[in-house]
Amino acid sequence: MTTDTSRIAVLLSPKTTLVVDIFRSLGDFEASYDVGAIDALEYRLTAATDGQTARAVVSDALLLGFSLRNQRTQARMPQPAWDMNMIGARRASTDECAVLGLVAASKAGETALASRCARRLAVALDKTVSSLARDMGARLEAAGMRIESRDWAPLVNQRPTPTSDDGSGGRRSAARS
Repeated sequence: MTTDTSRIAVLLSPKTTLVVDIFRSLGDFEASYDVGAIDALEYRLTAATDGQTARAVVSDALLLGFSLRNQRTQARMPQPAWDMNMIGARRASTDECAVLGLVAASKAGETALASRCARRLAVALDKTVSSLARDMGARLEAAGMRIESRDWAPLVNQRPTPTSDDGSGGRRSAARS
């Protein structure tokens, strides 16, 4: 990880990439409501855990994703997109780090960090979001994909930097959760 005032670069482990890909896949699903994106995600998760746990992870992720989207605090429509990388990318955006931080902090009961992560995503951290994020953390842990809040806390303190999507950086922007 490198940090300066303008940019954060985070290289994810393969297992953490799979966790982030859960939320990236939800963005694909929301963009087209193609169940194939969810099926592909579930299939990829079965490489790390059993089929029943993979289905449960996807189910929890869908609930959390929709809740995050519905709790956006910015009034203008359409909502500004969260910065998400392509599925399989090992580099994490600041929004992706904030989602991981929210889940990890909620699981650990660290409400101050969870609140900072939610603010970074422009999401109101209510009881529903907090509970769903905590459940997601527990489900990931049961699937052998534990994420720790201490790994993400320093990243949410950085100021967000606008990114331009000119198609050359492998990034995509879509309303994601």
